[in-house]
Amino acid sequence: MLVLGFMSLVSALGLWMFSRLAPRIGLVDQPNHRSLHEEPKVVGAGVVPVFVIVGYLLLFAPLGHHNGVAALLVGLSLIGLSDDRWGLPSAPRFLSYLLAGIALPWLILPIEQQASVISLMWFLVLGVSVAWCTNLFNFMDGADGLATVQLMSVSLGLGLIATFGPVDAHELARCCGALFASSLPLLIFNWPPAKVFMGDAGAIPLGFFLAILGVLAGSAAPSLGIAWCILMMPFLVDTGVTLFCRLLSGDAPHVAHRDHAYQRLVLKIGSALPVTLGLLAMQTAWQFPLAVTAVNHLLFPPVLVFLSAIPTVLVVVYARSTQ
Repeated sequence: MLVLGFMSLVSALGLWMFSRLAPRIGLVDQPNHRSLHEEPKVVGAGVVPVFVIVGYLLLFAPLGHHNGVAALLVGLSLIGLSDDRWGLPSAPRFLSYLLAGIALPWLILPIEQQASVISLMWFLVLGVSVAWCTNLFNFMDGADGLATVQLMSVSLGLGLIATFGPVDAHELARCCGALFASSLPLLIFNWPPAKVFMGDAGAIPLGFFLAILGVLAGSAAPSLGIAWCILMMPFLVDTGVTLFCRLLSGDAPHVAHRDHAYQRLVLKIGSALPVTLGLLAMQTAWQFPLAVTAVNHLLFPPVLVFLSAIPTVLVVVYARSTQ
């Protein structure tokens, strides 16, 4: 607990310093036609909790090949920071996410799982899934506090389940604690109305770290993997439905937009706060209890996954039918 408290303190001080330095080096997000904010905001602040997590990985080595994982986080954060500052073409950015995703399973899963062709194919599928999780979290980082609340909800919920649940998952619990402690100050700075934005410098590597939690959970026990999916369901549903609808309408999937359900709701309501509070309420009252149910094997897993998607599906249908 002392280490986690120190991580939060370092992250808070780093964010305070970053918020003052960033405007001097051009890390300011100017409003445009797809923005949900009307005033310039400091962007790229997510780099601070990312580097706090990297420091934790290097000092306490909670993961196998922790140096490799730390290097991937640093690389993704620097790519994101460059995109926040100068703007980078989408193709090389997506390629970097894909390569990082494919590399991850070989860094954190047991090497004996690589012995067969089936395992190799599964590793590649898993790597692509990690890349998708990385990118979808970036898609959802567009409203004050929303993505940060998701970070808090998944890391705290999964961390509690890994610590006190029936499955021995100390490695997962430590990584959840690191993510929660380092990102908690970001929630304060990013809470509506936001003082700073996470930016690609934070959303990409933090989305990647959420994927790491999913891989660790699934490798510890299938029920933990299901719990991770349940906690991630609000973001999985919104991005999945939005991508499907945009493909149906002939829109390019890689072009920035504000067509997600959460963006439509913010525009309809006129404020990000109710949307962010809605996500927090959904995670607390629905997703987390279902995740606890999953690890205790109290219901058939597909039923739990189906139930976990219902609130977000209803929100998405409402958002898309009223604008």
